[in-house]
Amino acid sequence: MRAASSLRCARDRVAIATEDISLTINLQTLKCGECGSGMLQRSGLNQYACAHCGSVSIVEDNVSDRLERVLEQVKDEAGRRLAVEQSARGRSAARSMGLAIAAVVVLVTGVFGVMAYVVDRNQPERASMAPRTIPSEGLRLEARQVLAGSGSSAQPWLLVTARNESGTAIERPKVKAIFYDRDSRIGEHSESVPIGTLMPGEMAPVLIQLPGDQPVTRYELQAGALSTPFWTTEGPPLQFTRVRLVQQADEVWLFGRLANARQDALALAIVEVLVTLYDDAGAVIGVGRGFSQAIELRPGERSAAEVRIERLGNRKVPIAAWDYRIDYSLTEGAQQAKKRVLTSSSRVVRTAGAPEIIRASQRLSSAELLADSGSEQAGKAR
Repeated sequence: MRAASSLRCARDRVAIATEDISLTINLQTLKCGECGSGMLQRSGLNQYACAHCGSVSIVEDNVSDRLERVLEQVKDEAGRRLAVEQSARGRSAARSMGLAIAAVVVLVTGVFGVMAYVVDRNQPERASMAPRTIPSEGLRLEARQVLAGSGSSAQPWLLVTARNESGTAIERPKVKAIFYDRDSRIGEHSESVPIGTLMPGEMAPVLIQLPGDQPVTRYELQAGALSTPFWTTEGPPLQFTRVRLVQQADEVWLFGRLANARQDALALAIVEVLVTLYDDAGAVIGVGRGFSQAIELRPGERSAAEVRIERLGNRKVPIAAWDYRIDYSLTEGAQQAKKRVLTSSSRVVRTAGAPEIIRASQRLSSAELLADSGSEQAGKAR
């Protein structure tokens, strides 16, 4: 059906062109060769008789040439008309495409406008559009070699202390150590600070594993690209409502109870805890990192955090002090953006003294350790 329709369209175009061309063919005016009269009547093939004098004239006419010229004109005219029609359709299609593109642009702009409006309504604050890059000099790095692990499984590590001297919060900075054996470069390792945000003036320990198969005579420390957190808000430091540092055999654990005491509808999210142990000289001898057991903590809800702490160096060195800090975000719900809380006051909670000793055979759950009677149970277990 489609082929027949196309054939009819083509035939109609040729017919129309032929009709128009026939009007443009120059017709010859015949006159009598004897008297010059134009009153001639056809009397036969290419023969005309003069009505005035009666003489008969024979007119030579090459029909094939005339037909060929007509056909050429028909073909040219049909091609011209087809080109005009295609050009018109092209302009129409271009106009339609332009209108479609304009409609899509308007639609996308509207959608993004609505999304921006919704996000702006749902966020307590807008993310800062100020430059987030921080010069690498804003992170001061110092290091010493330590052993981590116990017994035959102990491995050499590089204990790096990273101090934020930039004057602004840094989002989980990364530290790279490049190791050398004299002048030969033998490898490199990178690790991130074990806390989401390093506040101005804060120090955090970073453990970087040393190459175990080759001797290390020197190393170089480099700070990765530093930047401020993107979505942030101001808020108070978060502290445990109840916390206990316990030692069971060779393992040291921190158990802490968390509570969301906010009066608004904001939930605590991405609650991360960093614990550090010190000897009597103030040197770092243990590091631990953990998270809240609850992914989100709505107002009025409670949860707990359990942090296993890795002892460094000689495990017989007594623990003289310890501290913890809590990094957290606020959100209005699971589908909403989470904003990192930046505190204006120190969030590091430091305690002098050794951990509580728990018998190796005594296994207490975090719920029992953090219960109101937990101290009494711990005292009986000593």
